[in-house]
Amino acid sequence: MAQSVVYADLKFAAGPPSTVPDEDDSPYENVPLGPVTAAPSPGGNPAAAAAAGTPRSAVVAEGPRGDACGCWSLAGRWTRRWRVPRALLAASLLLLLLVVAVVVLGAYYWQVTRSLQDTSREHMAEQGRLSQELRAREQSLEQTQLELAWAREELQRVWHEYNITQTELESRNAELGHTQQELAVLQEEVQVVQGKLNTSKSLVSSLRACVNTDCCPSGWVLYRSKCLYISMAKKSWQDSHQDCAERSAQLLVQDDWSSLLVPVRSRGVVYPRRVG
Repeated sequence: MAQSVVYADLKFAAGPPSTVPDEDDSPYENVPLGPVTAAPSPGGNPAAAAAAGTPRSAVVAEGPRGDACGCWSLAGRWTRRWRVPRALLAASLLLLLLVVAVVVLGAYYWQVTRSLQDTSREHMAEQGRLSQELRAREQSLEQTQLELAWAREELQRVWHEYNITQTELESRNAELGHTQQELAVLQEEVQVVQGKLNTSKSLVSSLRACVNTDCCPSGWVLYRSKCLYISMAKKSWQDSHQDCAERSAQLLVQDDWSSLLVPVRSRGVVYPRRVG
């Protein structure tokens, strides 16, 4: 019997390594172990075994089949007890990995979402700025178009005024040319009149000089404020009258005049001569 117990202890000691949990973790810690009746062996006494009060493990180890069946039964139970926690551990690990993956994906999704939101806000802000700039450009373009239309109208008005002014200028130039022609004619007339005036002035001056100095033309004799031309040759009345007309003078008719003594110039000497 002592040999059987030692063999059982050795069998338990030679079992699986320290994968057996503590007694605190055993699901059978609160289960009382009662006496187990062993199968009658051909060489043993069942009554002696029951009277001795041997524990379950010792009783199992005593039987001839206990060495083979009892130890393997306990090892299978311990193995079955630890298969479930390993699966749970794997499932927990997988779940943890899934949670970590979900957290990582959630964080990445949050970052991407936030980046997209920031990009969307920037895009909206840029779109608003571009819209404002486009409206400003459109307003500026409309203002420029209005100014261009006004400038075109002003240009047309100025061009029309220029055409009118050009027409008036041509008309005034024509009038100026006509006036210049008239002025040239008037200048010629003025020159002619000026020449006549100069001649008249010269004549008046000479007459005044003659009056002031009692002078007569060459060959004429001043007598009682009259210039007389006395011919040295005898001529008939008609010839004398014609000669006086040629000299722009009048023939002196004596009529009732008495005989007169008039001075006669001859070689610078004045001789009195009776006319009658």
